[in-house]
Amino acid sequence: MDKEKVDIVITVLNEGKNIRNLLNSIVSQDFPCGIIIVDAGSTDNTHDILKEFEPKGVRYTIRKCTRGEGRNIGVSMSSADYVLFTDGDAIPSNDWASCMVSSLGNNDLVWGLTETSGSGNYATMKRVKLFYHGHEITLPSMNMGVRREMFLKIGGFDTSLITAEDIDLNIRLLRSGARAYFCSDCRVTHNARESLKGLMKQAFWNGYGRSQLKRKNSGIWKEIEKDYFSIKDVNFHWIIRIAAAILGYIAFAIHPVNSHHS
Repeated sequence: MDKEKVDIVITVLNEGKNIRNLLNSIVSQDFPCGIIIVDAGSTDNTHDILKEFEPKGVRYTIRKCTRGEGRNIGVSMSSADYVLFTDGDAIPSNDWASCMVSSLGNNDLVWGLTETSGSGNYATMKRVKLFYHGHEITLPSMNMGVRREMFLKIGGFDTSLITAEDIDLNIRLLRSGARAYFCSDCRVTHNARESLKGLMKQAFWNGYGRSQLKRKNSGIWKEIEKDYFSIKDVNFHWIIRIAAAILGYIAFAIHPVNSHHS
């Protein structure tokens, strides 16, 4: 396992309050990793913190881009066998990289266990899950690893999609024959949304992205299985999130523009 090469690709935008904790957790991993950061044009102190970590092997570029574009750029900067993805507000466990690489030894695509930190309703809200051929394709891409060769073969993330580019990538990887695996030992913690406004914004664009996703994959959409919610999941914040997502879904249906959103 120690002969394999792995790069961690992270896209950030104004993550000054989080990025130091993330980078400290990555440079202390129990497996040697390359670290590639694509900064989408931060205006806070993110850039200053990235410069501090250059002596520890962090490579970064500043490019105004969406998350999907940034990840594609990051992969293009890599020559590793495996590429791992996480986000600027996430904290991987100390053995995350080694568990990912071990799992990728027998698989092309690996998702890990993502846990949300925070208090109140924002931290406990469940995903609206989708499944394809027995795999949950809505597992957060902030905890994902892929064989770089397979990623490049299918063309990486579709940058015309706004927020569901990771779900679309999972579908295309599975359709291409990728061996996929869920690793419960590959653990990442991330911060919950801190405000109702942030939750609504996220939900709106998630709904917009899923509408794009359905249109793009209309030919196989009947093969996509949907998870159903329980009445115990319903509360005020759940209703607000669903309402915002429906608005986003309708917005694309009415005005289907493949624009780039950051």
